Amino acid sequence: MRRKLFIFSLLALAVFAVFDFWTFCLFATKLTPAKDVRADAAIALTGGSGLRIAAGVELVVSGAVPKLLVSGVHPDVTMDDIAKLGGGPAETYACCVTLGRIAATTVGNAKEAGDWTRENGYGSIVLVTSDYHMPRSLILMNKAMPDMDMILYPVRTKIDPGRPFESFKTFRSLVQEWMKWRVTKLRSGRDGVVSL
Repeated sequence: MRRKLFIFSLLALAVFAVFDFWTFCLFATKLTPAKDVRADAAIALTGGSGLRIAAGVELVVSGAVPKLLVSGVHPDVTMDDIAKLGGGPAETYACCVTLGRIAATTVGNAKEAGDWTRENGYGSIVLVTSDYHMPRSLILMNKAMPDMDMILYPVRTKIDPGRPFESFKTFRSLVQEWMKWRVTKLRSGRDGVVSL
């Protein structure tokens, strides 16, 4: 009897995990950048590729935001390095881009972003990160900046949540992010499967 109960519990857990992972991927796939964006500043989280940085820079160039924080920049990376990744006019980097070098994790990104926005008195930001990274980032950013008006600007990268089995790298990256998101969500005290 106990063995059957144990096997049933394992199967139920596996079904829940598959369903939860698939729901996470579907939610991330449906995320799209907000239109007609206007905010005090934008925050782009590093990682994966320069697409996040490029999207943040474009928000500045278009006039949607006057300032951009690139959070999680390695101490050895220069502004020129960031400019090569993000593209756009050199003057944009000179006047409007700040490099955050303290964060090494998404938790660190949230703290760095919170400190930066408070120091500058910002009340609204555009959060720029990969679509599959957005659910966890949003939880942590809301915790660090509970009163901030936050506009989501998800970026589609090579890791496509709409095609989780496209490659082993994609599947592994999505599973890792899903697990981190699930742990973060449980720790935040806001559990649930669908309501990401």
